[in-house]
Parts: sequence; C-alpha cells; structure tokens
Amino acid sequence: MLNRLIVIFVLIALTGVYAIYKRDSLESQLVSDTKSETVLAKLPAGTFSTLDNKPYSLDDLFQNNPPQLLVVHFWGTWCAPCEAELPALLAFIKRFEGQPGVKFILVAVNDEIVKVKKHLVKMGVPESPSMVWILDNTNIHRNSYGTTRVPETYVFSSDKTTIRKFIGPQKWENPEFNQQFDEFLQISTRKL
Repeated sequence: MLNRLIVIFVLIALTGVYAIYKRDSLESQLVSDTKSETVLAKLPAGTFSTLDNKPYSLDDLFQNNPPQLLVVHFWGTWCAPCEAELPALLAFIKRFEGQPGVKFILVAVNDEIVKVKKHLVKMGVPESPSMVWILDNTNIHRNSYGTTRVPETYVFSSDKTTIRKFIGPQKWENPEFNQQFDEFLQISTRKL
C-alpha cells in the first residue's frame, strides 16, 4: 500500500515538473531572439490563386509600394488547430487595419475554394485591405517555404528577408506578440 502511494506521488510530481518545463519551453519560443534560425532566408517567388480563382503574385506586392512587413500564414479548413487559432489571429490582424505597411497573406493549403469561402462566412470574416486569402492546392508554395505542417507563419521584412517563422498554433492574443511585431516593424523600417 505504501509503495503504491509513493509511486503515485512520484508520478504526480514528475507530471508537474514536466508541465512546468513544457510551459517554460513554449514561452521561451514566443519571446526568443527575433534572429532565430530559419531554413527560409528570403521570400520565395511564386504566384498563388485567389478565392476568385485569379492569380496572385507576392512579387507584385513589392513592385511599387512594398509592405514594411509581410506575414504569410499557412492554414486549412480541415486543420483543427488552425480553426482554433483563427479567431485570435483575425483579432491580431485587425490591429494593423489602419497600417498600410503591414500585409497578411492567409494561404489555405489543400483546400477547396467553396469550403474556404463557407468557413470565412461562418466565422464572419470581413474583407480587409490588410489581409488576402489565397490557395495552395499543389503544395508547390508549401514546399518552397519548407512548411511541413500547418499552421505555420512567416514574417518577412520590406526587403523580403525572413524575420521569423512561427511553427504550430500561436496565442495571438498574448500581449507579447504586439511587442514582438512592433520590433519586427522597427527592424523592417531600418532596412528601407
């Protein structure tokens, strides 16, 4: 009986220590150095397809008036973590609506236009000049970015240099993201 209690106590203690370790590990990823290593050094060239089935080139964004920050977010309607993360991401994007220098590209991966449109209507997503919804059904772009799973988010500066890659769902409502993106804007502005 005493041995069982000791084993149960040890298991509970180990579980608690592991939970604290994982929490600290996730928090350190969020506030880690903005020069974290990424495989992708520059924004890959390429043309996507819009939800109206028209071509959309990211290179065209940089022709006349390049954005200070370009955020490319890979997601899917079939992806439960993407769906759970989306409301907080949309609220985060809303913060930048008045800033023409920040553009969010939301790439639906291996999805159908009809499903994406229905999903956006269901969520009540308004049209915004800050964000563009596009598709990557061939995985050409997903492969060129090095995206192995969704959701993944890339942040690029005005000179198309990768500033940061976020892997997996993020807590976009966390105030540290606002601070971090303000720092990204400063980094990108210095490159102009």
